[in-house]
Amino acid sequence: MNIRRKIFIPFLVILFGCNTSYQYPKFDYIKSTGANPCITAFKDRVFYCIMRESLKGTNAISEISKKDVGNTFEGIYSAELFRRIDTIGQNFVKNMPPPVLCDECVKGQNYYIAQALHFYTSRDLDSIAKIELQKFGMYKCK
Repeated sequence: MNIRRKIFIPFLVILFGCNTSYQYPKFDYIKSTGANPCITAFKDRVFYCIMRESLKGTNAISEISKKDVGNTFEGIYSAELFRRIDTIGQNFVKNMPPPVLCDECVKGQNYYIAQALHFYTSRDLDSIAKIELQKFGMYKCK
């Protein structure tokens, strides 16, 4: 009995001690805007701007536009804020370090899409979005 208890108690500690309390929400095409649609719209616009800047000089954006209708940027209605968002995206591309571990890369190539996706999901961009939206009185929108 004593040996069973010695094995059973650590087993329970491991089983329940490793359990995480956070669960990622299930994706929904219609409700993909998250808790705050303004922040999602802000981040979407930054992502699109990074893509436009990084693919400048190619026909990639015009080809994408043939199929992708973009985002309505629901809740963001300030031209000045749109310019600010575009500046964030442009600066992101301008300040991107050259690629590492890429012997075959030529000038102008970089990890643009991967870096844009990492930035999109970062806490940094969440914080920037909150600050900028608050400046324009648009922090909460529906």
